[in-house]
Amino acid sequence: MKSIVVEAHPLVRAGATHVLQSLPAVTEVVSIEPDDALFENLAAHADAELALIGLPLPGIDDLPALSRLLQQPHPRHIAVLGETDSAAHVRTLMQLNVSAYLLKSYSGKLIAAALELVLAGGRYVPPSIVLTRPDTIAAGAPNGSDDCALLGLTQRQYEILVLLSRGHPVKTISRMLSISEATTKAHINALYRRLEVRSRTEAVFVATQRGAMLLNQPQIAGEAALQPSLPSPPLRLARTA
Repeated sequence: MKSIVVEAHPLVRAGATHVLQSLPAVTEVVSIEPDDALFENLAAHADAELALIGLPLPGIDDLPALSRLLQQPHPRHIAVLGETDSAAHVRTLMQLNVSAYLLKSYSGKLIAAALELVLAGGRYVPPSIVLTRPDTIAAGAPNGSDDCALLGLTQRQYEILVLLSRGHPVKTISRMLSISEATTKAHINALYRRLEVRSRTEAVFVATQRGAMLLNQPQIAGEAALQPSLPSPPLRLARTA
């Protein structure tokens, strides 16, 4: 499949290209300059499966630019490679329905694993966002209750769906929610029937297509172990994971 990388800095662009080329499913990587023809070039490659877009975009306001991109023909999955882990900024970007927000300080292995999750139909949200207390999130942001009503799921089914979207196996989900594996599997089967799907990938895809954010899970106490199947990003002075 074809992937696209948009990044102004040559060294970062080369690194992002290398990561994309390392993904087994990727057969072609197209590099696009973030210039005046950016939107036209992205529309010309709307048949691509994934676009990895580096922020900031020189001379372009990031949020309006991404909003405009998502309103025109574009690659199926949009992943953002950014420099800030500000909860408000990242959350606003995720509300535009991008598939992942990754920091440029992350290791290549983490970025590759997150992009594989995206290509499988999941979403990658930085731990700094998922672990934010609900009362610190800007008013009007979507929450778990909104997603439950939107999808017609119970709170428990929604919590399990969020953890499935993070790539957690049944055993880990059971431990995090302090329920048996049999109970977890029963909830999974029930949410699959509700969404009319047959797999984790289909469930995440249908949920996000219907507008669910899959961000908040206020009743999950063990989410500090977020993304155990993904390598941890390197430590920074401002903790990002």
